[in-house]
Parts: sequence; C-alpha cells; structure tokens
Amino acid sequence: MRINSNKVLFIIPYHKIGGAEKVHLEIIKALPVRPVVFFPNIKTIAADNLFKPYAICIVSKVFTAQILLTYINFLSIFTQVNVFGCNTRVFYNLLPYLKKNIKKIDLTHAFSAPGTGMENYSLPFIKYINTRIVINNRTLTDYRLLYEKYNIDNKYLSNFIVISNGTEIKDFDCNIIKKRFENFTIGFVGRNSEEKRPELFFEIASKLNTKAKVVGDNFSNFKLLNPNVIFFENCNDSEVIRNEFSEISLLFVTSDKEGFPLVILEAMELGIPVVATDVGSISEHLKTNFNGFVIPIDFKSDNVIVLVNKISSDYACYNSLATNARNYAVNNFNIRDFKEQYRKIFE
Repeated sequence: MRINSNKVLFIIPYHKIGGAEKVHLEIIKALPVRPVVFFPNIKTIAADNLFKPYAICIVSKVFTAQILLTYINFLSIFTQVNVFGCNTRVFYNLLPYLKKNIKKIDLTHAFSAPGTGMENYSLPFIKYINTRIVINNRTLTDYRLLYEKYNIDNKYLSNFIVISNGTEIKDFDCNIIKKRFENFTIGFVGRNSEEKRPELFFEIASKLNTKAKVVGDNFSNFKLLNPNVIFFENCNDSEVIRNEFSEISLLFVTSDKEGFPLVILEAMELGIPVVATDVGSISEHLKTNFNGFVIPIDFKSDNVIVLVNKISSDYACYNSLATNARNYAVNNFNIRDFKEQYRKIFE
C-alpha cells in the first residue's frame, strides 16, 4: 500500500540536531513519499537543511494551529489521514477537534522530570490516541505506573507498541579494533547540556594518561580548561561525524536522564564499547563486561579510572567488548527493522 504525501502529517518540535531529531528523520525517510512536517516550536532554519529533502516543512510563523486543524479535517474527507506527534502540546491540543476517522499516533522517547513532562500533559487526551509508541520497555513500565496512579482504564495500555531505535549497519573492518586499542582514546559524543553532564567526562579525562576526544556542539566553555582534549564541533555531515566518532576507543555517556541514547547504538555499530550511567533503558542493551559497562548515576571518577586503565591495558578484554558491541548492534539495531515497523503503523 503506497502512502500519499498528503496522508501523513508530523507535528514535532525542533530545537537542535540531536538523537530525537535523528529518530524523527529516520521515521520520515521510512515512508515511500514525502509527508508534511509541522514545526510549532522551531527556533532555527537548520530544520530545512535536515528535513527538507524528505518532507514538506511548515513552520509556525506561517501556519497557525487553527489553519492546521482545518487543513487536516478537510483532507480527511477525501482520504485516510495519519497524524503523528512527539513532545509538543500543539499535537495534543488538536486531538479533541480532529475527526474520528483520522489516525492519531504519538511517540515518547523518555519521561521528563516527574509531573512536569509531556507524558503528564498527554493524559487528558488518551482516549483520542490510536497508537502510542515508546522506544523501550522502561518507558512502557513508566506509562503503566502513570496510568495506575491516575486511575486510567487499563484498556488504554493496549494502544502501546515498543519500537526500538535503529541505525544503519555498515561494513566493518575488524582490524580497526586493534588500531583503536593501540591509540586508546576515550570519547564523549553529544551536545553540551545539563542532563548530559559533560563536566564528569572532563574530570575523568583530566586524571587519565589516555587521549580524549569530544564530538559535539557548544563546548567553548570547556576548551580553555581542557587543552589536551581534541574537540570536533558544529558539523551536521553524518559521514564526517561518523569518521570522527570512529577514532574513539571507548565512549562515555555520563547523563543523569536519558531514554536510550542514539549515540550508544551508533557506537556499538562502529564496534566501540560504552561506559554509561544506569539511566533510562540503557541497561536493557548495555551489559557490563559484555559490550561495555553500566555504572551508577552517582559514580566516583576514581573507580571509573581504574576501569579504564584495566580496559586500555588488556587487549583481549577490549577486543571482546568491541566485538560483542558490534555484533549486538547488528542483531538488535538494524534500521531496516525499525523502518518496517513504522511503515506498518502508517499503513
């Protein structure tokens, strides 16, 4: 069944190029032809560069919610319409006024701060949503507990479906594992934001004799304080970023809040073991002494330094971790499976 470009409409926020935006883009690319994407909270023209090749982009300045509602309802007279929303109040506010024959779908990457996130805002609109997508079992459990807390009928739990995020599985040269070990480099990949806690990575890097590298955005405040760290910033070219990422031997994820970071999938696909805090659903996929290490959210840097020194001095250990990471990605994170599941939902 082909999906016409005017049958699918996305209502998604856009602030920066991060994991969530990459996931939204891959969902859009899974469709046979271009959908319409409405950005109610857009802050930068960069969305055009990222989404425009694959979608018809509309920004809030030229398209009000009322016009959007009229457009969707009018369109539904002639064809089946699917409306997809993620992390934006505009989507939920429209739901009571959309016609019943319109399919409503939302996606939750992870819960926000207790009681303040979009998951709570969505509660009055549950009866209007046909399909609720979560990216891991942890978020599904969080929703189950939230529904129980507010005495929401269990029948609405049947609307949930778990679709793990995916990444493109590319060719892999096993020889790179030894090269990374010989040029051992710890790394941080992502944006400089409060929940990512990059300062903890820099604390670890300052106490190690190994090289350190950061691939991300907005780290100017750390550069002067960390002259021995290699910084690669402000690039949106996925292939260039992949090449820079590939030079890292061991990835650190030091966040205090996550769903399941896309950067972990990308690291494993590259055969890079990961050391990550035990937040979100990270422990569902990252297994200590197998494809990386899960550490406490309040970890002590000295304990991590002992761990890194062990890995960086034991090739057999490192090779096993790297090989297992790559194989796990191949078996669990193939983007083809991800896209097929989304195509079925929209069909």
